[in-house]
Amino acid sequence: MQQAIQFIRSNLSASYSTLELQSVSRLLISKVSGYSFTEIIVNKNTTFSEEQRKILRNYVEKLKSGLPIQYVLGETEFCGLNFMVNDAVLIPRPETEELVQWMLEEIEHDSLVLDIGTGSGCIAIALKHFLPGADVYACDIDEDSLGVAANNAENLGLKISFFQCDILKTEKSDRKYHVIVSNPPYIPCSERKDVMSRVKDFEPERALFVKDSDPLIFYRKIAQFAQLNLFPGGNLFFEVHRDFGKACVQLLEDMSYAEVQLKKDIFGNERMVKAVKK
Repeated sequence: MQQAIQFIRSNLSASYSTLELQSVSRLLISKVSGYSFTEIIVNKNTTFSEEQRKILRNYVEKLKSGLPIQYVLGETEFCGLNFMVNDAVLIPRPETEELVQWMLEEIEHDSLVLDIGTGSGCIAIALKHFLPGADVYACDIDEDSLGVAANNAENLGLKISFFQCDILKTEKSDRKYHVIVSNPPYIPCSERKDVMSRVKDFEPERALFVKDSDPLIFYRKIAQFAQLNLFPGGNLFFEVHRDFGKACVQLLEDMSYAEVQLKKDIFGNERMVKAVKK
């Protein structure tokens, strides 16, 4: 196993920082060996078989191309749960875990919840896992994304109602909800040059970028949808671009939402918004 770790480091040191490389190495060794991180330490002198070395070489070659490790391995962890991911969906981020945690602190355990732009299903599935009494619905414009999300829910034994929807062209739902949440596209196209290559070159653009001329388009449309489809007193949650938090708050206040809150993430960025329908 020590040889395998050295092989990873020698091939990927130019692609990752020291801390990133340590994490990548642990993930690769764990995937190939089947060991937990603790078991890797205990079994550090284990020798890989030829088949395991072949698998490892294949992973490393893909990583050298810039492909995110989550796509290489086909999985990632979110809120302590294992999710399948591929290039049809965004890779779940730690900031979104914070949004889920905030929601768990705020909403009733038997809520009707809608996740708009569900992607891998991470928000909807995490909510259903921790709030088994909730009735959770999730939609996305992309059929392939919905397939990934549905598989993730099935693998975790959770019942969620998924459906296809273009929220920019949708006004009315056939039901009302207590909670609507979304982590929509919010990066202006002008910032594309500043986004890491392994993000902008591999993750789905439609889930990342919006036109510079209207960066809040999804927030406005979802807030309009929520006005019609939230119960009075219902909660609307957003993840937002760190530079547009205050603008999102102003948008919601101008639309007569109450108790609008802007919350910072662990890095001190204004990344989460909550509002209440009057």
